[in-house]
Amino acid sequence: MSLRIAWAMGWAAAAALAGTASAQFWTAGGILTEGISNNGITSGSTNGAGHYFMWAAGGSVIDIGGVSPGSGVGGQGKISRDGRYISGTTFNAAAGYHEMSRYDTMTGMWTGFGMLPGIGQQIDAEVSSGWGISGDGRSVVGLGWTSIGTADAHAAQWIEGTGMVDLGSNAVGQSSRANGANYDGSVVAGWQDGNGRQGAVWVNGVQELITLPNGTAAQEAQAVSDDGVYVTGIGIGGFTSPGKAYRYNTVTNVAEELPNLAVGGERFMAGFGINGDGSIIVGGTWGFGPATFGRGFIWQEGVGTMRIADYLDSLGIAYDAGYEFAFGSGISSDGQWMTGWGRDSNGQLGSWIVHIPSPASMSLIGLAGLVGIRRRR
Repeated sequence: MSLRIAWAMGWAAAAALAGTASAQFWTAGGILTEGISNNGITSGSTNGAGHYFMWAAGGSVIDIGGVSPGSGVGGQGKISRDGRYISGTTFNAAAGYHEMSRYDTMTGMWTGFGMLPGIGQQIDAEVSSGWGISGDGRSVVGLGWTSIGTADAHAAQWIEGTGMVDLGSNAVGQSSRANGANYDGSVVAGWQDGNGRQGAVWVNGVQELITLPNGTAAQEAQAVSDDGVYVTGIGIGGFTSPGKAYRYNTVTNVAEELPNLAVGGERFMAGFGINGDGSIIVGGTWGFGPATFGRGFIWQEGVGTMRIADYLDSLGIAYDAGYEFAFGSGISSDGQWMTGWGRDSNGQLGSWIVHIPSPASMSLIGLAGLVGIRRRR
């Protein structure tokens, strides 16, 4: 079966599920999802083959190639809101390097975007890498290696019809990277070296550094709401105190810290996925070691932070007995789909998807007006 046919079948199944009235829950072993679309298609970059994949709830995992971080190359497999495009990194055999790329699920083809114009260079086997994608799929973000300093990387953005754009760094010798973008790509989030990996956003190409209410630098930013107003990212606490993720308002330039879990909150807390209007954030909290051993959380505006398991319990959604939710890696912009990482009753690490028929947030019907808040110059 071709990838295009397999994807079409998976998309149709997910679309049908999206119209059902009952909530559903699925798991898949051996993969780690990094994003989810409004029709329940997930993508990720950590599977046994070291490639990217996509997965429709209830269907099979489809290997789509590319070169994931498991192969020593940077990048993340995130997905556009309609499930059409996936970000990542591929190897350009003719040029002899890895590059930021976009996968088209309709054609089954990757397109590479090369290096930053004028300043790009190859470091080891890489000239650029893709770490995120805009909601409309017309923009891929990540980093590009430059010749400005010694092995410096700059946050980079490929824009359909424009090409590769250097988002820059605030100092020579300091690197930056982009991790995510809003629906139309006008607001990009990531980090800037110099004060640790300080959280940063680029609003219409202009960088803003994120500072917490106590005046200290926020840690790296991960995701942007579709309307471009809110950004979420990582918080690190002390050795004996839990960390707090944050939600940064790009209009007021004010960050609010999100409380960790009242029970089970640990030193690291990452907001990794955010819905369309920024009212819901998912992620995880963990101690030393990888986040795959943590506790997944969901934060809701006006409600607070709770374990994903408790959230599903509150909605009466059944899931596999003994399942441990380690991390929430993505939420659809309409709030009807969530995905993340977990362990089954045998301790096997994999991913989960849950479909919540009643929207937990805004509908895309009003999205056209919201994305008008931010426009590229």
